[in-house]
Amino acid sequence: MAAPSAVRRLLLATGFLVLVQAAVGLVVNLYGLYPAHHRGSPAGAHRIRAYESLTWAVGHGTLALAVHVALGLTLVLLSIVAAARAVLLRQRAVAFWTVLGALLVIGAAVFGGSFLADGKTLHSLLMALFALSAEVCFHLAIDLLPSGRHGAVAALR
Repeated sequence: MAAPSAVRRLLLATGFLVLVQAAVGLVVNLYGLYPAHHRGSPAGAHRIRAYESLTWAVGHGTLALAVHVALGLTLVLLSIVAAARAVLLRQRAVAFWTVLGALLVIGAAVFGGSFLADGKTLHSLLMALFALSAEVCFHLAIDLLPSGRHGAVAALR
C-alpha cells in the first residue's frame, strides 16, 4: 500500500509540472513558436498525423515547442503513476480526483497533438482547459489526503 506522504509528494510534483507545462505552452502559443506546415500537418489519418506532429515537434521543432511536447509526454507518464499510487492508497476520493486528473492530462496531450496536426484553435483551447482542470483535480486530491501531523501530535501526548 502507498504511503499518503509519498502520494502527496507525487501529486505536488505532478501539479507543479502542469503549471510549468502551461507556462511553456503560453510562450509557444503567444510567440507562434510552431510552423503551420510540417510533417504530420498534411491530410491523412488524424491519429497518425497527431503522432507524426508530436514526434516531429520533439526532433525538429523550435526549442520551446520541443520542451513543451517533451514535458507533456513526461506529464502523461507521471500522472498515470500518480493515479496508480493514489488507487493503491485505497481512499476513494483521493483516487477519484487523481485518476480524473490523469485522464484530463491525457486528454490535454491528445488535443495538443490534434492542434499540431490541424492547427485548430479549439484544440489549443481544450488542451489548456484540460490541463488547468487537471491541476484543480490534483490539488483537490492533495487536500483530501490525510495529514501525517495528526499522528505525530498524538504520539507526543
